[in-house]
Amino acid sequence: MKKGFTITELLVAIGLLAAVLAASTSIFHYSIEAQRTAMATAEIMRTLRAITDQLNYDFAGIRTDDAPIIMQFRGNSTDANKADSIVFFTVGDFQTMDGEIRGNTARIYYGQAGLPPDTNIVDPNKILARKQVILAPAEIGSSNEYEPNSLSELMNIYISDVNTATDKWLKRPDINYRDSNDIAMYFAKGVDNFTIEFCGKSNILGGDIDWQPPDNTRRRFGLSGVDPYPALIKFTFTLYDSKGILKTGRRFEHIVYIGE
Repeated sequence: MKKGFTITELLVAIGLLAAVLAASTSIFHYSIEAQRTAMATAEIMRTLRAITDQLNYDFAGIRTDDAPIIMQFRGNSTDANKADSIVFFTVGDFQTMDGEIRGNTARIYYGQAGLPPDTNIVDPNKILARKQVILAPAEIGSSNEYEPNSLSELMNIYISDVNTATDKWLKRPDINYRDSNDIAMYFAKGVDNFTIEFCGKSNILGGDIDWQPPDNTRRRFGLSGVDPYPALIKFTFTLYDSKGILKTGRRFEHIVYIGE
């Protein structure tokens, strides 16, 4: 006669099986979370690379002898959106999205974008805008992507009425993803708390860098500006993944060198 399992033995076996299943479930859960975190981190790093590569390209040809750099600081503002912004002129190979207009000089704006009231796709504080306006003197009329002025003509307009030009160039763009004319300004999503600091040559002392903090005002550097051109500009921003896996995002700094 074959002897069966006792109830005690069965209970022990069931308990061991339950423990193994629980451990397996926990390992599986952690593996899935680790994979999701890795995918979110990879997405953020791709966004970071796109932003830093574009910043490096735009600043590589910056005009520092005959055009200004203008920064708007909102770090101490009571505005819900405390993002800073910057506009400058640079040389490169630029073209409109349709490829019909090309030029080698452009006015570039970086800053958080807004959204028209009738759109509700993402938090507007988390869209980074890059507005590229090509100076195309041969063209008639203007658009979000080009205007019919040479750099010298535009600088004459700027010098004659600095405040009006500055207000226009630093105007925070409202981006409607349904409007093809606005897509050119839609640089990256999942970007928040975009802040700017600068350092002049005189602020680099003994290898230490004294960053000038945002002071909730506007600063003009160079042409018709109060300040000389900064030697360094630091951009700091928080990046979020599209699925919201990394709840607090990741904070990054990127420094561009302007020169002496």
